[in-house]
Amino acid sequence: MTQPMESHTRIMAGVTTQTTSKAVPVRAIAWMLAVVMFIMGSDLNIVSPLLAAMSRSFSVHLALAGWLVTAFALGYALASPLSGWASDRLGRVGMLAAGMGGFVLFETASAVAPSLWTEVGARALAGVFAGAVSPVAYALVGDVVPKNHRAGTMAILSMGFSVSTVAGVPLGLWLAAWTGWRGALFAIGAALFLAGVPLLYMLGRSVPRLRPRTASTDSGGWLGALWPQLGASFAAFSAMGLVYTYLPTALMNRGVAPYPWLMAILAVYGTFNLAGNRFFGWRGDRVGAGPAVRQAQVFEMAVLVVMAVFARISMLWPLALSTWLFAFSQAYIPDLKALASDVPLRWRGTSLAINNTAMYSGMVFGSALANAVYPRGHFAWLSGLGAILIGAGWVVMRKSRRLWQVPVIRDRH
Repeated sequence: MTQPMESHTRIMAGVTTQTTSKAVPVRAIAWMLAVVMFIMGSDLNIVSPLLAAMSRSFSVHLALAGWLVTAFALGYALASPLSGWASDRLGRVGMLAAGMGGFVLFETASAVAPSLWTEVGARALAGVFAGAVSPVAYALVGDVVPKNHRAGTMAILSMGFSVSTVAGVPLGLWLAAWTGWRGALFAIGAALFLAGVPLLYMLGRSVPRLRPRTASTDSGGWLGALWPQLGASFAAFSAMGLVYTYLPTALMNRGVAPYPWLMAILAVYGTFNLAGNRFFGWRGDRVGAGPAVRQAQVFEMAVLVVMAVFARISMLWPLALSTWLFAFSQAYIPDLKALASDVPLRWRGTSLAINNTAMYSGMVFGSALANAVYPRGHFAWLSGLGAILIGAGWVVMRKSRRLWQVPVIRDRH
């Protein structure tokens, strides 16, 4: 799919958009961004299973090595909102290049760090630059794809992240078994460099340049209408954190061997999530992102209730099937991203960055709640709490239908 651009200069509410007659190769850009998301997702997920090897390498306790995960997540959370705001003012392609370039630099530094605390610092800075990639990538899609096609195109990016859980982490662990954890981190940095160079070349040639001209003063109109989408995003990732944190433990407690059966079950989980991203992206383009989110929430609530029942009566394979359906049902992230992108162009990066923060804050909240509840109860409690959270998100999204009837200040042509 390409988006034709006529040759003209257009002023849109304080932003000058210069376009050329060249068509924007939207589909090619989306798939190249999906490769970037795959690499970033692989890095995000691979460190946890490598912690034991890293702690031995630095001769520290495993609990101390856990700071490597925390440092990356903290850097990511702090940088994401700022990077979205900066991309609205300095340009998407430049911020994306800075994010990927900084990530490559500090991922390489992570691979050669001589001590734990230099490794922690390198991981934190890698997280800072990683936080500049995701919201800017989605904002780029919002800039060049019409509203009625955004959910499906954004699903391609989300699929890249989903594939990282199915193939990226096992591939990284296999590589670490041959080269050590340093070789795996170095390979991730090198892969992003190789994927980033042609992507930036294509973006530089085909995507319009955006230059801020005046200060923005209309944020209140759209910001007030964002909270339902942010609430749904927070609820979705809270439920994910609740369920996924102790899902492997729950399966192993029911007799699943860690290898190969647990890895196989989790690989199928990732495959269902991949299919869900594709389906709900398609659904969002057909019926609208808001209705697609509400339909997915109803399905997800039903799945979580069934999961709680099977967990309570300790039925292994029905429980595994319900977790796969959960992976499918909670894959409406492209629709939430499409809603977050439906704001004035000069605030789009900021909106998507706030959405990103809501999602990962929800993940932290859900994981923390799971840590508090699971030792005192049963995995069924986690599923039940997840259903309650999704129900709250559904109520918020129902209210959003009335909010979206209120006029929001748009770009003036």
